[in-house]
Parts: sequence; structure tokens; C-alpha cells
Amino acid sequence: MKTVLYNIIICVALCMPALAVAQPKANADAAYRAGDYQKALKYYGDARKGGTAVETYYNMGNAHYRMGNYPQAMIAYMRALKQSPANGDILHNIEITTNKTIDRLPVDTDVFIVKWYKAVVFVLPIDAWAVMALVVLALALICYLLYLFMDSLNIRRVAFFSSVILSMVFLLSIWCAYQQRTILLTHDKGVVITEAVEVKSSPTPKSGDAFVIHEGTAVTIADDDIKGWYSIKLSDGRQGWVASSAIELI
Repeated sequence: MKTVLYNIIICVALCMPALAVAQPKANADAAYRAGDYQKALKYYGDARKGGTAVETYYNMGNAHYRMGNYPQAMIAYMRALKQSPANGDILHNIEITTNKTIDRLPVDTDVFIVKWYKAVVFVLPIDAWAVMALVVLALALICYLLYLFMDSLNIRRVAFFSSVILSMVFLLSIWCAYQQRTILLTHDKGVVITEAVEVKSSPTPKSGDAFVIHEGTAVTIADDDIKGWYSIKLSDGRQGWVASSAIELI
């Protein structure tokens, strides 16, 4: 009886994080359907803290779009795209949101191969890749021990090749976790959050104005080494410097 009770407690404890995420999301979905987008954004923010980043960023983008807050919608969609680069729905919504901005410049996206490479890297969250790595490493060690100590030639042969394959899966899991962390910590995209910003020819306030861009426009960050300034590149090829306060990093 104690064992059964203990197992029940363990199961409930394991389910609690999922329940904690599911409730805010359910509340957010209900608020969104009711047209209360401000409340939906609050609940989606709570759900995002539980780890469902792509879906909640996408939903937050939809809520901002419905409210006519296109710069924030663009930011949310691009954050969702960062973790799901081949997602057609996100790309479609980014295109629609771009058409609502003044500059209407298309967003620079990765080439096909890079998109699918990142899609593989983000198949699982970092924690899941780490767990997989530990599990397959343990299995690989078990297979290797079977190869060393079993008398049957067939079992040893199977154990050897299994240990090799599992070792490769282990390395792949570690690599995917590392690459995902690197991508998440790399902020090479941004969105203009001020109504209009003068792009300078050099990173000083007194330098000449190269051109003007407006809120909601997506940019690529080419250089962020100078404090208070970002060197940006637009999808049409134009480049220049803007104050970092005018850009929300993705």
C-alpha cells in the first residue's frame, strides 16, 4: 500500500509542471476567443515561463496583431521563428505583419538548408537533449560491457555495433543541445521599436543621416561591439548605425 501511495505521489509531482503550464494557456486561449487580447497576453506570458516558447510566442504575436500593435507582433513572431525556422504559419504571419509596417521590408530568413538544420536542432528542448544524451550513454556503456564479457559471438557482435550507434546518438544529442543554446544566446536580429529612427553613417550622434526606418521593421545586427550602437543591415541591402535603444533584440 505504501509503495502504491508513493508511486501516486511521484506521478502527481511529475505532472504538476505540465498542469502549471496548461492552466495559463487554457486561460489565455479563452481570453483570446473572447476578444480580451490584453488578458490573453498576460496568460500567454505565464505559459511561456513554463517552456512552451514557440506556441506561446506565436499566440502572443496573434494577440498583438489583433490589437494593432504590429511592432510587438513582429517581435513575438520572430522569437517564435527563431526556435521554429521552417514553420510556414509563422513565416506567413510575419509576411502579413510586414505589410502593416511603414517600410514594408521583407524579413531576412535563413536559406533552406539552414532552416531545416535548425529545425532538427529544435526538435527537442535543451533539457530533453541532455536527458537523451545521458540515457543513450548509459545504454552504450551497457552494450560495451556485454561486448566485453559475453561468451556468445552473436551477442557480442550485436552489442558492439549497438554501442557504436548509441555513441553516435550521444554525440548528436550533445551537439544539438550545444547548437540550440548557441542559437538562443545569439541575438543577430532585431525589430525597430521607436516610431521612426534615423540611421547614421557612423556610430556618433553628429554623423550624417543615411536613411530613416520605422517601427516594426526587422533588421539584422551586423555589429554590436560599440556601446549604445548597433550596426544594422536591412533586407534590401542598406546598412548603417542606430542607437541600441531603438532596437528590440530577438
